[in-house]
Amino acid sequence: MKADRLISILMLLQIHKQLTANDLAKKLEVSVRTIYRDIESLSGLGIPIFTDRGTNGGIKLLGDYKTTLSGINKNELYSLFIPTGNKILEDLGIDKIKDSTMLKLLGDSSTEQINEIKNIQNFIFIDMNTWSENPVKVNKDILSILQNGIWNNNVLKIIYRKINKTKEVILNPFGLVCKRGIWYLVGENNEIIKTYKVSNIESASLTDSFFERPDDFNLENYWTSSTSNFKSSIPKYTFIFKVNPSIVNHIKSRPFINISSTTIKDDEVFMNIKFDALFQGIEFAFGYGKDVEIISPVEAIEEIKKKSLEIINLYNV
Repeated sequence: MKADRLISILMLLQIHKQLTANDLAKKLEVSVRTIYRDIESLSGLGIPIFTDRGTNGGIKLLGDYKTTLSGINKNELYSLFIPTGNKILEDLGIDKIKDSTMLKLLGDSSTEQINEIKNIQNFIFIDMNTWSENPVKVNKDILSILQNGIWNNNVLKIIYRKINKTKEVILNPFGLVCKRGIWYLVGENNEIIKTYKVSNIESASLTDSFFERPDDFNLENYWTSSTSNFKSSIPKYTFIFKVNPSIVNHIKSRPFINISSTTIKDDEVFMNIKFDALFQGIEFAFGYGKDVEIISPVEAIEEIKKKSLEIINLYNV
């Protein structure tokens, strides 16, 4: 509707101060000619709007003109400033709000709302880059508790599962990050900022304690830096194993085993498996004895020969 579009133009100009006709046309998905007609309509209604031509020109409002529409609620506010799709909003318990909600976000917002607008992406960051993992179903009750802790600076107690063991962790929750549908909690434990995979949190509860969030903490900067450091510090080793067919299904059922491919050649089974460190692939082969043979890398073959001789010498009576 034209009325909705006119108010949207006013709202966009209040937020951005000045935009070109092309900018407005792209944001509102209409033609530039339509934008100029809308500007004429607004001017005819007495709105102090004008077009400044030239290299640095654009469309803007005169002085401190503000509209007076209000009524935005908290969930509508959050929906506008989290750059994401329906799946993530659903996980957070925020219903998808229509684009018309933007019309309510105008110049007379309360101080509390303005502060939340400024901070929303420092509480929840959506990393749009890709990793190879598939989305993991999240426990929405746990995610809701984590959100409460973040919004209210409430210390959390979580039971966290890491490989085959669990431990209790007391932490100050700083924010949530979603990476391709996988949620991560960023928090401070024993004065160290750490990252926890939400799907590995078996339970979470709010404590009676509160914490003071560091003024200089930026969630996006932390996440970008920590993931970059993590990926650059971990070498990847791809092992090729010749595997006894009787244990193939057992290997495939094991958690945390990154199998790249399984092939059959001359009735023999070969598996390509990635490990973060060389010793992990060697330990994997040791665990299966003669049923798993390392084909490559060569340095792993030499190392397993060396270790095998050490074991023989140790038990050679």
